[in-house]
Amino acid sequence: MEKIISKIYELIKNTENLIDLEERIQWFMYDVFSTLLGEVFTKIDQAIVKKKQAEGWTVKRRDSKTIQFTFGAVSFQHTLMGDREGHPHYVFDEWIGFRKYQRFSPLVEVKVAELASECTYRETARVLQEWTAVHISHQTVGSIVRRVGKAQAQADKEMVEELEEAASLSKGKEVDILFAEADGVFVHGTEKKSMEVHHAIVYEGWDMERKASIHTAAKSDHDDRVLGCILERSSSVCSPSLFIRKSPNRHE
Repeated sequence: MEKIISKIYELIKNTENLIDLEERIQWFMYDVFSTLLGEVFTKIDQAIVKKKQAEGWTVKRRDSKTIQFTFGAVSFQHTLMGDREGHPHYVFDEWIGFRKYQRFSPLVEVKVAELASECTYRETARVLQEWTAVHISHQTVGSIVRRVGKAQAQADKEMVEELEEAASLSKGKEVDILFAEADGVFVHGTEKKSMEVHHAIVYEGWDMERKASIHTAAKSDHDDRVLGCILERSSSVCSPSLFIRKSPNRHE
């Protein structure tokens, strides 16, 4: 941390304007993030290797690997191991989810695909280079778009297969009546961002119970407000009702 603070102080002292200062600090922190993450990846790989060795796996060799993240290229050491049957595994890559020959992080690939859906491949490469530490050619943009599209198509195919399998399931339990209730609420957020929250329930019926009521009272200097919620149950309907009673001003 002391080295980082000293370096930033040096940049501030030797930079003439704020625009250049911000850019230089940005690139310096990119380098710091990339270096630290590479060291962390290497240490995790070593820990996994020790665990696998205790399970009877053997070390074949250690190699270097580099993955391009949005904040820069992260280089680290990963170990090729053989399992008990002799099959090769890069244990860290499998643990974290890196594909074989993968060069870009999943986030970079997603951002490339998103940008390429709105502009040309050359413009996508230029925007990424301008706003991130990703240096990429327009040809590589095209390759990533095709790979992401292929993965999405496969995911869509698997979803359709799952739906078809669900539709062909064996006949389930038969009921005289099946109740389904659904509702939603529109939630306003900040900066013109909003969302709609949905919920639903499916059930066969309910047990008869006595009518129950829950009341909550709140007092203030000006009025008393009673907020209650009564849940009525009957053989044909289950409806929640809400009432608010406001009393005239009064003094204790």
